[in-house]
Amino acid sequence: MKITKVPAIQDLAWCLGSDGCYYICLCAVAEEITGKEIDLIKTAKRMIDNKIIDYDWRRPKAYKNMFYVFDADKLLKALGCKEHIEKVKELPKGYKGKYIVRYTLDGNTHFVLPNYNSITYSNCVANGRITAYYLVTQ
Repeated sequence: MKITKVPAIQDLAWCLGSDGCYYICLCAVAEEITGKEIDLIKTAKRMIDNKIIDYDWRRPKAYKNMFYVFDADKLLKALGCKEHIEKVKELPKGYKGKYIVRYTLDGNTHFVLPNYNSITYSNCVANGRITAYYLVTQ
């Protein structure tokens, strides 16, 4: 994809950095499942065009959430996965599958994988609490 075909690509990259943690985790899970590398920008543009991700190129940066995954199952399917996401409050005892963890602190959230955080330091992870698990199931 030509860079110039993505309107306001720097805004998109900025939003991926500030609000894209769930999307990044879903893409990382899809990479593990399919064994294929995913281009985050190109895929984000495609998911926005297909209304799987809410992102408004003109939305002010002060808006609370500028990058929102409407449907994680559709996103995984579009990335070649048959799995889907099941949100639970507690990780089932002995659960061995893939999952995403949601941390919350003062109204902010951050999503991570058990073995991967998309940013160097997250105040939500360091000082918040786990509020949900997103199990990747068949």
